Amino acid sequence: MKDLIEFSIKRRFKNKVTIILHILVTAILFCFVFSDKIIDLLFVESHKPTKIYYDESVQTYENHLKDESDMYVFKRGVNKDHINIKKTDKWIVESQFDLNPIEANYIRMLIEDAVVSKWLSEMSEDSIVTVLDKMYPKIEEVSLSKVGVSVDKQNVSMFIITGIYFAMLSFSTMIANEVVYEKTSKVLELILTSVSTTTHYLSKMIIGWLTIIIQLATIILELIMVFVTRNYYDKGSGLLKMLKKYQLIHVEANTFRDFLIALDITKNLVLILLISLIYLLLGVIIIQTIMVCLSSFIKSIEESSAIQAPVYIVLLIIYYLALAFNSPARLSEGLGYYFSMTPIFSMLFMPMRLLLINVSTYEILLGIVLNIMFLLITTYYGAYIYNIGILGGLNFRIFNQRKNKP
Repeated sequence: MKDLIEFSIKRRFKNKVTIILHILVTAILFCFVFSDKIIDLLFVESHKPTKIYYDESVQTYENHLKDESDMYVFKRGVNKDHINIKKTDKWIVESQFDLNPIEANYIRMLIEDAVVSKWLSEMSEDSIVTVLDKMYPKIEEVSLSKVGVSVDKQNVSMFIITGIYFAMLSFSTMIANEVVYEKTSKVLELILTSVSTTTHYLSKMIIGWLTIIIQLATIILELIMVFVTRNYYDKGSGLLKMLKKYQLIHVEANTFRDFLIALDITKNLVLILLISLIYLLLGVIIIQTIMVCLSSFIKSIEESSAIQAPVYIVLLIIYYLALAFNSPARLSEGLGYYFSMTPIFSMLFMPMRLLLINVSTYEILLGIVLNIMFLLITTYYGAYIYNIGILGGLNFRIFNQRKNKP
């Protein structure tokens, strides 16, 4: 078994395809962290603020038309190539093409603020205080269920969890494809003359687990290298400014260090991410076990795609189902609650629960125990299924080869 594992690991990682793949992944990561420079280079006008023109009907409001984010600049006149606003009995926003919802709502907010500011400027200070108290009453939101992680932390954490989820799914089918290749190329017949199918099955499972761990560690190292490079370049100020401009982040930060401080990464968040990683690993290992068992019945390369495609569809359904249940109310009871402790489903549902609500230690341990039990059951009975699938077409030849051995 040791020789099989060592041979497979070397064959998987010491080849040109794997090296090219990791170079490509590193290049994509570099493109992301330097995306602000790439956008400025390819789209020269993208970093400039959007121009909004207004005619004479709006000039009485021009002192109150302000944009604190520097995303828009107001100018007098009319220009059909840009956004134009005018006022008759109502405000009209004209543009050559339809505005996207975020842009339309933001311009609407700017106009409303300008109207209110002009109206208040014509009133006395006492009247302004009275009006503001009535217009903007003090509202305090009180949640009966405690949320352990802030919205910004949830977004960053969910980005990490989703990335790891899809990365692991791509790795989970590697071993299944390897079994198909060995079976269709007649290599498996030679291997099974020296080892039993159970030993071959267990070696494939161990190879799969080691592959996932090594690939995950490699990607983490690549991420660290890329972000350290950008931090050395300008401490991430350009990237953070771009993300803030397009409202992809909401925290005020000029450097990566400021961003991490603003996120206020606590022991609780680190613990949540570690528990989420455990659930993801267990879920992917279970999927890998099932895929290896199914691949043992495949007799040709064409059949492998017919089996893998439905599995990918099921996993995508689980992902979108998790997004549909991504709210504290839905994850606290009903299907969302039970899915968070159900093997395979829990690899996404439990991390979402941990980010949105406080989950008891009992529920976390129960979910892990159920996943481990399901993994042990699938691994144990998977060996029998693997024997049936592999030996179904090879049993007579392998038996005769072993019988004729001196």
